[in-house]
Amino acid sequence: MKFTNAFVFSVMSIALLNSCTSLFPVVETEQSASKVAPESLTPMQTKAKALQALPNLYKIQASEHKSSTQTLSQFQAALVLKQQGKSPQARDMFIALSEQHPKLSGIWLQLALLVKEQDKGDTEQRRKDMTRYLNKAISANPLNYLAHNELAMVLRQQGQFQQALTHYELALKSWPAFAQGYVNRGILYDLYMGQKSLALADYELYQALSNDGSRQLKGWIIDLQRQIKSAQQVTQTGAML
Repeated sequence: MKFTNAFVFSVMSIALLNSCTSLFPVVETEQSASKVAPESLTPMQTKAKALQALPNLYKIQASEHKSSTQTLSQFQAALVLKQQGKSPQARDMFIALSEQHPKLSGIWLQLALLVKEQDKGDTEQRRKDMTRYLNKAISANPLNYLAHNELAMVLRQQGQFQQALTHYELALKSWPAFAQGYVNRGILYDLYMGQKSLALADYELYQALSNDGSRQLKGWIIDLQRQIKSAQQVTQTGAML
């Protein structure tokens, strides 16, 4: 059985990147283009290479604005508290920052992630709190693909599959090479929407973008290939009756 958490994008260290409308994760870097010789690339690797050449719109937008050194310092201090496991203190600092700077998208994202990390239960209140913070993050900056990705997972848990798909697509529109967006969308297609061919394409694209050679991912791909082949055989047999 596939679990989304195995590939959920972990954002443990996010810093303010001179922005009045967004916070950008400095540890988040675009995957470098494959060093494999062009003639040896598979079609999926070629597609991944093309996606990696496209701009990260969130990063570009964030780099065009400036925030004060004090705001940056306060945000980083809150992150340190979070990393030290001092979640209540971190939350208080992020809340204070959100009141001072409501248009800084990354602050709302961090508040949502704190809710996610502190309350592991799949409760209605947890989903409501995360949804509220994530919507504020997206309202502050519609290009925040991390917020779109997290909101899509919350919506999937609520059974709102089409809405979840919309937010995955918005995340990937903001950064076309966002590998985790593909695997999470693939899981949605695979387990919740029954679109096996689309799921397979997303898993394979995630593999090409991330260079993930794990046995688990390979197993998912092989399993889907078998399911698709079996379904095609059944269809062909039915056509001959």
